[in-house]
Amino acid sequence: MALFRAITNLNGQLTNGERTKRYVVVHPLDDMPETKVKSSGLGLMRMTRSVRISLISLRAYLIAMMLLLLYHVLALAGLFGKHAH
Repeated sequence: MALFRAITNLNGQLTNGERTKRYVVVHPLDDMPETKVKSSGLGLMRMTRSVRISLISLRAYLIAMMLLLLYHVLALAGLFGKHAH
């Protein structure tokens, strides 16, 4: 943030502290890995009614699409006779 303030200083004057700061750019592959957030102790989240309805309808839609795909594959395989084409 200090680098951004030093660049956008409208006075044109830099303080001694801003002149002597050095910023090191580290490539992400060379950087130390960051600590990950542990969500094991968070517990369950309460869902609202609209979220629950949305998730149930999404599940029903995905199941219906899988059944249609299964029917199409079985029809292409010829299990339903020639009338299915």
